Amino acid sequence: MTYNNSVINVTHTPTPDPFITYAHGKFYLTYTAGDRVEVWCSDSLFNFGNCSRHVIWKPEPGHPWSGGIWAPEIHSLDGRWYCYVAAENPKEGNKSHRMYVIGGPPASQDPCQGPWEFIGPLRGVPQDQWAIDGTVIHLNNQLYFVYSGWPLGEHHSDKTQELFIVHLLNPAEADGSRPPTRISHPDFDWERSGPSGINEGPQWLASPNGSWVGIAYSCAGSWTKDYKTNTIQYTGGDPLDQNNWRKSNTPLICTPDGTNGPWGPGHGSFLPVGHDIVYVFHATDQPTDGWNNRKARCQRVNFTHSGPDMGNCVGPLCEANVFMQGSGSGSGSHDPLHGLEEKLHGFLGKAKEKLREL
Repeated sequence: MTYNNSVINVTHTPTPDPFITYAHGKFYLTYTAGDRVEVWCSDSLFNFGNCSRHVIWKPEPGHPWSGGIWAPEIHSLDGRWYCYVAAENPKEGNKSHRMYVIGGPPASQDPCQGPWEFIGPLRGVPQDQWAIDGTVIHLNNQLYFVYSGWPLGEHHSDKTQELFIVHLLNPAEADGSRPPTRISHPDFDWERSGPSGINEGPQWLASPNGSWVGIAYSCAGSWTKDYKTNTIQYTGGDPLDQNNWRKSNTPLICTPDGTNGPWGPGHGSFLPVGHDIVYVFHATDQPTDGWNNRKARCQRVNFTHSGPDMGNCVGPLCEANVFMQGSGSGSGSHDPLHGLEEKLHGFLGKAKEKLREL
């Protein structure tokens, strides 16, 4: 079957930097809300317009972490929910962005119900390095933290963002005995917007059969229509050795000129859906929207012998009946969404309900 590259809206209101995880039969969405960490809970990817919404953390004023609340993620680690989020000191602005950790309830419980407690800065990483967009990945039965940062030693210029990885001793502390390893630098022209070279929003990505594993990341300016997503393959060995990471020389997904959008697909997260992997990213309605109207959208990830492939292009927006058609992603299934109700309860059922309402 032909790869189904259609795109469906996940949210109809701005939700920049969407991160979605699935637990307890529900989807949990968080995003950049600016002054707080807010988690939305839905039984379907199609129903975030009518879901419960919970503020799990809002900092008091006057702290070094009271402003610029960016790109939160919630992870179930070692039996507990954790939130990783970038925040800044309002008195110093963007240059003071650092990564912080918030501890939640046991992983056996609904993360929206709390309680949540502020743990503090992620320990063991350089506290003088600008850092945002942190995520946790599992490799070789170990936890690693991957984030976007200014080059080590750079404290003032925001013209370069690179990707770094550190080993975690536990969910709140990195191994500070080794400096962060840079695994990506904005090498290609298409990773730049004017004088700014940007690598950010790292996310774990793996093929259903495990033949390709690595990181997807966003590049170029998030305020432009040229924002896009690329990949770095982990080739094995020590994850803290930069030679064990191989960057693709072709973007995974972008919005070429001459197409109808959505524009600037990037900074999202990946979900297993039946036999498929889907990418939930933000993209704008118009090429001139800048940071406005960054809504969560969803498109399948195809896998070939070379790795992830989304045709280098964001697909056309569609209704649920088109999106639910199989894609033949190379996973060996005649319908990559087969078994969806069993694996992710509610997604297919809600899609069918919406079709009946059309």
